[in-house]
Amino acid sequence: MDQRTLEVYERTAPERCALYRSAEPRRLRALALAFFHPGQPTADIGSGSGRDLVWLARHGFPAVGYDASEAMRREAALAYPGLDVRPSALPGLAGIADASFVNLLCSAVLMHLPRAQLAAAVANLARVLRPGGRLVLSFRGTKDGGEREPDGRLFTPIRPDRLASTLGVAGLRVLLREPYDGALRPDLRWTAVVVEKPSAGAPRVPGLPAR
Repeated sequence: MDQRTLEVYERTAPERCALYRSAEPRRLRALALAFFHPGQPTADIGSGSGRDLVWLARHGFPAVGYDASEAMRREAALAYPGLDVRPSALPGLAGIADASFVNLLCSAVLMHLPRAQLAAAVANLARVLRPGGRLVLSFRGTKDGGEREPDGRLFTPIRPDRLASTLGVAGLRVLLREPYDGALRPDLRWTAVVVEKPSAGAPRVPGLPAR
């Protein structure tokens, strides 16, 4: 993650976590229910406040969270005792083994990476995903089209067509791409992308439906 952005989250974690817990990302949750494989290992990459991690577990997706910010991890643990949140971050996802998860949620994270790190981030998301597994991504830009919000956070502009190409290079297949309105700021448009790691030629993950 961009260091300046990480510093913002470290400094403002209590108020940000409270704000994020007050919102319900209905469209992303609908996509998770539609595309994720129930009962299979799941990770929330950039789990932040812990809100989505708790929702995943309650809806049949045994989930682990990963976040770069120690302060955000601490706030999540205070709000949801017993939550499994670990330190790791894009682009490297250090400490996460290859093919660890069948379902990955990565909401509002890619945009906080410098452009030069996006390809490596996508490659590592593909690395930790099992064949046949699915990834739900979301991202947005700034309101004025710049690269930073007034608070200093980086919002790298991501073109969906270029992202699709990067996903393809990493061996991931796009199943769905759509814009949607944000839960906290309806004046900002988000993009959701659902991708799959093809399982052809690889052993099927136990418990996953055959394609």
